[in-house]
Amino acid sequence: MRDITFKDYFCGNKISEYGRKNGRVDYATLVKAFDAVLNNNIIQATGWEYWEQENGYIDNEDEIDEIREQIEELEAEKEAAEESSPEALEDKIEELEAKIDALEDKIEELEEEQIPGEIFQYYIISDNGARILEDYTNEIVFYNSELDMYVWGVTHWGTSWDYVLTDIQCERDETARA
Repeated sequence: MRDITFKDYFCGNKISEYGRKNGRVDYATLVKAFDAVLNNNIIQATGWEYWEQENGYIDNEDEIDEIREQIEELEAEKEAAEESSPEALEDKIEELEAKIDALEDKIEELEEEQIPGEIFQYYIISDNGARILEDYTNEIVFYNSELDMYVWGVTHWGTSWDYVLTDIQCERDETARA
């Protein structure tokens, strides 16, 4: 993601007064930078297994499941050690507890990286649109190599895109009216 601040324009499109007043590019301005066609069925119709996430929040469930299995194995090992001779294996038990704690911390980190909420809409986007989203945002972008197609997963619903702000910085305009 690029760390650039824009003034009045983003990719040749004037940033709305609302965006300038709040110091960030709004979704309506962002989407003017590339073609986007609503198609909420494209991924399901073609099969999830053909789509790879190229950008955005990450699904770490498989890695989290593997770590949970490791924790279960360590807990079983710890339980067996406690039953055999708690005094003689105190160091071993502490070592196992430390490993379990470290794995639980790793699960928390992985969970924080995951998709925040649900994807409400899917838009077919151009290669250029995918590059813009990947370069300037953390928006979710999927790619299907069989179809040579990108899809943008939008995670908000119900608010006009003129009033939804991206993370793309622009110079704040204190004179702009909301």
